[in-house]
Amino acid sequence: MADSAQELAKKRISRRRFMIVGINAVGAGTALLIAAPIVGSVLSPLFAKRKTPWVLVADISQVPVGVPTAYVVNLPIDEGWTVPPVPRTVYVVKLNLNGSVEMLTLSNVCTHMQCDVHWDINLKQFLCPCHGGLYSITGVNIGGPPPWPLFRYEHKLVGRTLYIRNVLTGA
Repeated sequence: MADSAQELAKKRISRRRFMIVGINAVGAGTALLIAAPIVGSVLSPLFAKRKTPWVLVADISQVPVGVPTAYVVNLPIDEGWTVPPVPRTVYVVKLNLNGSVEMLTLSNVCTHMQCDVHWDINLKQFLCPCHGGLYSITGVNIGGPPPWPLFRYEHKLVGRTLYIRNVLTGA
C-alpha cells in the first residue's frame, strides 16, 4: 500500500506545475488569437481572384485597315490599394490577312526603357524617340535596342465594339 501511495504522489501534479502549465496554455491561446488575423491578411492575396474588368475602347468600324490608331483608355489597376483608373494609350491595329480581319491591341510602352512609342507615318513603323527603337505594325521589334516586341492588351470583340482589359500578353 505504501508503494501505491508513493506512485500516486509522483503522478500528482504540484500546484506550482499546474500554474505554469495553465499560464503557458493561456499565453499560447492569446498568441494564436492575435496571429490568426495577421497571417490571414498576409496570405489572403494569394487566394483572391483577380477581377480585371473589360473597358470599352472603340467601334472598330472607325479603325482603318493597316493604320494603327491610338486611343486613350482609362484602365483600372486591380492590384494593391484601390486607386482611380489610369489613362493608357492603346494602339488598335486592324490587319487584313488573307481576307480575314485580325485585331491587335498594342501597348505604347517601349520594352527597352519604357518610353512612349508612336506610329511614324513616314517610316510606317512604331518609333521610340528615346533610343531609336523600331517596331513593325504588328509590334515586333525590328531595330534598335528593344529586347522584346510591344506587349499586347487582352481584347475581345462584341459585335463591332472593341474591349480591352489591363492584362498584358507577349506577342
